[in-house]
Amino acid sequence: MVRHGRRPRGRRSVRDTALLLDLTHGADPLSPYAAPSPKGSFAAAAARDPGKLKLAVYRKSPLGLPISVETLTALDTAVALAREGGHTVEEIDLHYIDRDFMADFCKTVASAVAGTMRAEALRVGRSVAGDIERTTRVLSRFGEIIPAGEIYEILQRLHATSRQLISETAQYDAVLMPIIAHPPLACGAMDPKGADEFIENMLDKMHLTRLLKIESLFGQLMDKSLWFTHWPAIQNVSGQPSIALPVHVTAAGLPLGIQAAGRPGDEETLLSFAAQMEKISGWQKRRAPLKAPA
Repeated sequence: MVRHGRRPRGRRSVRDTALLLDLTHGADPLSPYAAPSPKGSFAAAAARDPGKLKLAVYRKSPLGLPISVETLTALDTAVALAREGGHTVEEIDLHYIDRDFMADFCKTVASAVAGTMRAEALRVGRSVAGDIERTTRVLSRFGEIIPAGEIYEILQRLHATSRQLISETAQYDAVLMPIIAHPPLACGAMDPKGADEFIENMLDKMHLTRLLKIESLFGQLMDKSLWFTHWPAIQNVSGQPSIALPVHVTAAGLPLGIQAAGRPGDEETLLSFAAQMEKISGWQKRRAPLKAPA
């Protein structure tokens, strides 16, 4: 148990993130994979000056979808703060992180959901299809009809792209990129409505999942699922560490951050850089407006 001499103020900071990692990191001895051990404590990394870093910035949408002015403003703000901290920033174009990459990611997710549902049904001794949301049910059924050979081929492509990404960005201490393409939305705003809800209902109730094998329809549903947030999928595939930096406030007073993605196993650099950005930007003092629903 961690004891404090005074009541915690409920403030979340880069220091808090580092301390949490110090308390929870470490490999599961039964896991086939393990992250490299840190050189020191994460808290110490967050407390030290990052030095002069070489940074990159990636601005494009992997799906080729619109990005809001607010999101690009947040990215520009991060770049300006980084340069204020003494770092160099270069523009890069990850041309191979494209719609094909995102489609491969979505298909592996569908396959994983299908496998998870099978395992859960075996655990509880019955089907769990009725216990999950409609979207997840459709995704699981789609995962069931993707051939195992195709999933293996997809995984090989994703691994190859990850190796290319990690190799090409290894010269940078971190790559700045968006997290969400648009300002924060109200609860429920992303629920399917109108024609989208009708299509999802048909796919679910009439078991028309095979229609998702049609490339154009799959692409449309991928866009509708990921239009708000595209970029985190990149690190989901590559395994690179990343940290959110709430550097911008929208015209509505809501926080809008970007992310810094680092080299595999180099969380220390990210924490040191994030702590410096926190200090320069003063984001700890900001509070979003609180509005209670009518």
